[in-house]
Amino acid sequence: MTIKIIIVDDHQIFRHGVRSLLEDEGDMTVVAEAGNAHDAISLVERHRPDVVTVDIRLGGMDGIQLVRNIKARPSPPRCMILSTYEDRQYLVGALEAAADAYLLKSNSYETLADAIRKVHSGVAMLSEELITVMMDEYKKVAAQQIQRENGLTTQEVRVLHLLAKGSRSQDIAAELAMTEITVKRKVQEITIKLGASNRVQAVAEAIRRGVI
Repeated sequence: MTIKIIIVDDHQIFRHGVRSLLEDEGDMTVVAEAGNAHDAISLVERHRPDVVTVDIRLGGMDGIQLVRNIKARPSPPRCMILSTYEDRQYLVGALEAAADAYLLKSNSYETLADAIRKVHSGVAMLSEELITVMMDEYKKVAAQQIQRENGLTTQEVRVLHLLAKGSRSQDIAAELAMTEITVKRKVQEITIKLGASNRVQAVAEAIRRGVI
């Protein structure tokens, strides 16, 4: 079965390069190219591709919005982000838009055909360089969830981090622009929330629960 592909990128040279690369593959064909999101939507409706490669930066609607638009339609194609951007906001945005892959242009060109086959078969893909970014994001979200489950505020978590470093009440007060009385009250509230009897136990319990 031939994999039908649409290439969406605002750089004509890149589109032609990808087309030239894929033309040598016997099991896939580029049915259309688009330089902006508006044209891409029309072409997706007309050609019903299996895979759409999408750049982040496009005229008008960006690539993430385009993916979200395409994925909201009945029987949508697989969508692969091909970008130069490693930024967390783009990666998270693409995944929230239900993109099937996020690959960097810098290392995906030579392996693009194989990546398209995998994505077409239902395999989600992420460039190796982005795995650390994704893991950091996961840890951040997990920590926030744990924080909420324990009823701790962001400020209280900051206090716990400072306590874990061995900071005294006066040090924490200076760091967080509080009075020592406020810091001591915060520490008392934290120990109660964590079911601890003192600040040392509070820190140990926070570490055990994954709060810090």
